[in-house]
Amino acid sequence: MISTDLSIILFLQSYEWAIPMMRFASFLGSLEFMLLFMPFLFWCWDAPRGFRVGLILVASHGLNAALKVVLHGPRPYWIDPSVQALSTQPSFGMPSGHAQNAVSIWGLTAHLIHKRWAVALAAGVCLFIGISRAYLGAHLLGDVLVGWAAGAVFLGLFIRAMPILEERIERMDLKGQIALAFLASLAIILLYLLGRASVAGWQVPPAWEANALRAGGEVIAPFSPVDALLAAGMMLGVSSGYAILNRWGGFRVDGLSRRLACYLLGMAGVVLIWHALREAQMHAVGWIINYIMITLAGLWVTLGAPLIFIRLGLAEREEPADR
Repeated sequence: MISTDLSIILFLQSYEWAIPMMRFASFLGSLEFMLLFMPFLFWCWDAPRGFRVGLILVASHGLNAALKVVLHGPRPYWIDPSVQALSTQPSFGMPSGHAQNAVSIWGLTAHLIHKRWAVALAAGVCLFIGISRAYLGAHLLGDVLVGWAAGAVFLGLFIRAMPILEERIERMDLKGQIALAFLASLAIILLYLLGRASVAGWQVPPAWEANALRAGGEVIAPFSPVDALLAAGMMLGVSSGYAILNRWGGFRVDGLSRRLACYLLGMAGVVLIWHALREAQMHAVGWIINYIMITLAGLWVTLGAPLIFIRLGLAEREEPADR
């Protein structure tokens, strides 16, 4: 099966003219794009819907981090030096995070828009993203298929559970909602730790490390908890910020120019926090600091930025939720 996948990847990579297009498709499924997309929905489209998309993003990303450790599958260029590493990552390949997150995020967005064209567009984007991951040598076809399947199952469960959870959460006071956000954050970390414990004693084959280093010049770190902590911190920040914002009163942005100004201002804050996080990772500041900084990024998106929009007159405050 793996040999067949590798043959297909090598065949796809023979069409070198497609590299720019495939890089663009891969970007549409990347975490970086999602961190551009989710705030846009939250600030410029509809805050409740944007929050749901953000919630499924961080939950899916956390689940994928645990699944990668449990399944611990290699990336194509780790096992076959003839595969071009057009996209390199230090994590395991199974299942594809791009494919899983794409189905979750684009699928939920299409569900919320509730139009046939949105469903068709989401399906096409997910297919495009999956193919690009194989083309770029980042994933075997099996990784992509499992990613699609995991994303579809998670999306279905999320859509079913969403109305029930929202109804129960609305009955909680603010302290209860923040406590629930913290427990959800810890659950993501615990899920990763359970996945790590399930493969205790297993070691990455030296050939995988050597091939990866030769192909991309990058030392792999497939057991790193970075992705799990990122998802956990974002879960706490985004959920807590949204709960506080609703208690103080939501917000509404009208007009194209105001939406554009809010997005640019808000993303400037995201970029600053993200840059600080990257600097912290480069200097090995520590996992706790990374978790705190990611939490602050989530708080900025769902609380800090909206309050600044209101203060600057770019947005209008809505009535606070009943206590």
